[in-house]
Amino acid sequence: MMHKIVVVCLLHVFLGSNFVSTATGGILPKSSEAQYELEFWQSIKNSTDAADYEAYLEAYPDGKFAPLAKSRAERYKKAAPAEAPSQAVIITDMDIDYIVLRTANIRQEPSAKSKRLGELKRGSSVHVTGKVSDSNWYQVRSATGIMGFVFGDLLQQPAAKPKAPVTAPPPSAPKTVTQPVAKPQPVAPPKVSKVEVMRDCPACPEMLVLPAGSFTMGDNRGERSERPAHKVSIDRPFAIGKYEVTQGQWNECVKAGGCSYEGASGSSDKLPVGDISWNDAQEYVRWLSQITKQKYRLPTEAEWEYACRAGTSTAYSFGDSAQGLKDHAWFADSAADKTHPVGQKHPNPWGLYDMHGNVAEWCNDLYAED
Repeated sequence: MMHKIVVVCLLHVFLGSNFVSTATGGILPKSSEAQYELEFWQSIKNSTDAADYEAYLEAYPDGKFAPLAKSRAERYKKAAPAEAPSQAVIITDMDIDYIVLRTANIRQEPSAKSKRLGELKRGSSVHVTGKVSDSNWYQVRSATGIMGFVFGDLLQQPAAKPKAPVTAPPPSAPKTVTQPVAKPQPVAPPKVSKVEVMRDCPACPEMLVLPAGSFTMGDNRGERSERPAHKVSIDRPFAIGKYEVTQGQWNECVKAGGCSYEGASGSSDKLPVGDISWNDAQEYVRWLSQITKQKYRLPTEAEWEYACRAGTSTAYSFGDSAQGLKDHAWFADSAADKTHPVGQKHPNPWGLYDMHGNVAEWCNDLYAED
């Protein structure tokens, strides 16, 4: 699959499809805890923020770089300007038990930099007493009586238990139903923010122009390769394909002699193109550049994640619960290990389809585990 991105007015960017690149910028040590620690340290070693070194010490209190991390954390704490008094936290009262999805820290305040008061084990239950307004933090009380705050992505409300059916006494006489029973109404897809639509040529993919902005890339509580979470700014508006590039669109490139891979034919031109290499994707964007007189390229990993998140900060672009995944993505259990025509599931808030599932996407970056 490929998506196109427009930077300013004339620079267009495309996202290619299939599997993640494994090219690296050097030889890394064998996969191990020591490798992950080294990657973490490499990502923060030039930082002047004490919080980065405190995050390292929390993950590796006895790590190889722990003495240096402690020294730098103390030094940059002293050098940092005094923080302004924190604003009042507005909490909406709640009274419900949630399930802990992953090991979670209980913080003194609704902030990852706040003092750690305790820890919740994965799979345990915690009582939620409130939610912080305009924030994804919950106020909780642990089984041991610790009161504090936990990040919302680490908690999930358990599914409601079905109520036992109530057996009514038999009626004294049969009653005639005079009104027809209403048919169940289909659930409406989520509302999509209005964005500009564009297309450079009849054979070109349809594009959505996205706004410039900032977002938090990665997840400190996710896979090792997702750490550390960090702020990324997209300085200029850009456009990206509304759908995955289809076999029909790819075969237009083959017919014109721009693409050498001819294995994209299938039962439907609406299926996403798959089984292509990164070099195949480069041929496709070069062909689009030639026929449109514009400049096309694959997007960076940051540009792709920005488009996928669509201005959200939840675990998925449609919310924190994985229960909605079946409405937004084709995945192994539902797709029976085959691809499906593009645009069959709900789009993300920016109107992009199949950002979860179906086929994976190529990006322009060289791959590295950090």
